[in-house]
Amino acid sequence: MENIDNIAYFVMLLILVSAVILNSEYMGGLALVFSALVVFKNIFNFSGDFKFKNYHKALFIYFLIVTVSLLASTLFSLSLHGYIKTFIYTLFFFSASLFFKDNKNKIFPTIFITAILMSFESFIAIAQNMCGVSEISGWQDTTNINPEEIVSRAYGTLKPYNPNLLAGYLLCGLSSFVFLILNSLSKNNKKRALLYCGLFFVNILAIIVTGCRGAYLGFLLFFPALLFALIYYIQKQFGGLSNIKKRYKNIASFLTLALFCFMVFNPAISRRIESIFALRADSSISFRLNVYESAFNMFLDNPIFGIGVGNQNFREIYGLYMKSGFDALGSYCVPLEIAVESGIFALIAFIVFIVMVLKTCLNYCIKSKDVNVQILSLSIILMILAIIGHGLFDTIWFRPQLQFLFWTNIAMLSALKD
Repeated sequence: MENIDNIAYFVMLLILVSAVILNSEYMGGLALVFSALVVFKNIFNFSGDFKFKNYHKALFIYFLIVTVSLLASTLFSLSLHGYIKTFIYTLFFFSASLFFKDNKNKIFPTIFITAILMSFESFIAIAQNMCGVSEISGWQDTTNINPEEIVSRAYGTLKPYNPNLLAGYLLCGLSSFVFLILNSLSKNNKKRALLYCGLFFVNILAIIVTGCRGAYLGFLLFFPALLFALIYYIQKQFGGLSNIKKRYKNIASFLTLALFCFMVFNPAISRRIESIFALRADSSISFRLNVYESAFNMFLDNPIFGIGVGNQNFREIYGLYMKSGFDALGSYCVPLEIAVESGIFALIAFIVFIVMVLKTCLNYCIKSKDVNVQILSLSIILMILAIIGHGLFDTIWFRPQLQFLFWTNIAMLSALKD
């Protein structure tokens, strides 16, 4: 019992590390071990100060609705497979919330290790792009484009190999660098902050070379929120941008300009960004538009309870709605996927959960006098916004590599005091 928290934390770290080296099935098994350790510890040594917050209640209601959806599914056995995954993720989240409530000192090392994993995958991705790694499957519409405009889409070491999966994973962990940068600045450790800034830009570059357009759209929510927060932070801590030393402003300007020039003057990347607006002229986007239409029709026919959870269940029923030649593993839109699988009330409950988490984090950012609480809350807000931007156009969020990282970060909120 004296070491059970350390054992549980070791298992949690194994879950995060296994995302980059093992198949996703191992992550689920480790999550069950972690949850069992935390539950066992709290059965015999519950401190009693854990309070269910509004976002906990919203997620629990969402899980109950998913359970009803399972029982109402016409393909119960296939839906049960997806339901078990949802159960593991939900159990892990509540277990991690209990864990961080008693182990606030584990938050910083967890985020630090996350940043190390992001950096590892980032350097792998950049190396793959520079070496011109070959596609494993058709990842880009090469019709009517020149060879130099074809992106060597990096996919890292995550399994199954998929550039969209890597982009979503890196996007989910991008805010960890923001946490480390601001944490270092709060302790006046400028050299360490500059190191984290460099890794932050490496991570951004790695996301760019995945060629994932959904991740590019995730940037559209991440960076405006980050810019607003930085302006607020600088105004509060330094009295305005004019009081920041010139060399730091020059370094930030140079890195930003270099990243912008890489995107604009790299024909492969710039063409990839332009293709976002091609719609039906791009085969990949046209494919997704057909999937959206078919998935929405599935929802209209099953609006209350949905069809049941899981991509196996989705594929079986999607065949009745799909246009010929446009088979799909999912709806390629997280809100639409939730609505199709579990119905409108599940979607409402999950949206309420996200809103409650954002509201909680925003309150901590504004009202808390502890700078570490403010920084952690900002980091979680940025992660959620990035995932929302990506999740509107892809369902990579449902992959275990993203799920466990996502729930680990949100569980850290339980360690913060109102």
